[in-house]
Amino acid sequence: MVRIIEKPRIIPAAGTPSKTIEEYIGNVASGTSEVSIARMISPSGWSEPFQTPEFDEYTLVIHGILIIETEKEKFIVNSGQAIFIPKGTTVRYQTPKEAEYLAVCLPAFSPETVHRVTEDNSEKKSNTTIKTSYHIISTGPEDIDRIEPMWKLLRDYIIKDNHLFTSKMKKVSFKERKKEIIRRNEERQIMIYMAVDDRTSSDIGYCLCSAASLSFGEIESIFIRDKARNMGIGTCLMKMAIIWMKKMNVTDIRVHVTVGNEGVIAFYQKFGFYPRQYILENCEDL
Repeated sequence: MVRIIEKPRIIPAAGTPSKTIEEYIGNVASGTSEVSIARMISPSGWSEPFQTPEFDEYTLVIHGILIIETEKEKFIVNSGQAIFIPKGTTVRYQTPKEAEYLAVCLPAFSPETVHRVTEDNSEKKSNTTIKTSYHIISTGPEDIDRIEPMWKLLRDYIIKDNHLFTSKMKKVSFKERKKEIIRRNEERQIMIYMAVDDRTSSDIGYCLCSAASLSFGEIESIFIRDKARNMGIGTCLMKMAIIWMKKMNVTDIRVHVTVGNEGVIAFYQKFGFYPRQYILENCEDL
């Protein structure tokens, strides 16, 4: 029998801050156990616990970015893209900024079959699968001071292997660097992506980038703390930065590598960045 579902039913949602689940087809809205269709409206910074559902889930991102994390890797699903998660996959969903997406579950979603990981088991999972112990948030120049501790670590790391320009780099304070970034980008947009440890809520990595339409985009600064390296965090931050810059309609994307930090060139090459020119500078104060 053909029927119209007049309006959705609101389903309780896991995770914080609270998101809205509008179920149009499913166990609650239509008494349908074979399939469920729901519209998700998720706030900035939302993240949910891990789960291992007994249903396949097909997700279409309508607006924003959805980060889907399994035990092995993270997937960034952009607006207009879809992703399939087979049943039995341990997974969790995150939205660094406001997002809207459509979720189709086969069979229908049910609290009894989603199998969310308890807090105790989640902690054990974090200990055994370190890759799943962080989330990404996005912010702007108003929060640039938040990167100061990690920026200082980056500067010290470069100074250690750059003996010619040590005195010059030591003189540059974060306050000066911040002022320079903001001044250079007065007519441009600045985006900062932060990687945050789930258990301690401490910042473990960042990527600061800038862009302007019909101009260039630039990775201004990126750093991951030692304890959080080799976990795919840098790759995740870079992918999100590149997606954002492309959305800004840039004509080119560039990144500057300081002498003493050449080890990162291989990392950047994974994203299609290669050396184009060398800039020589007087290492003595004039």
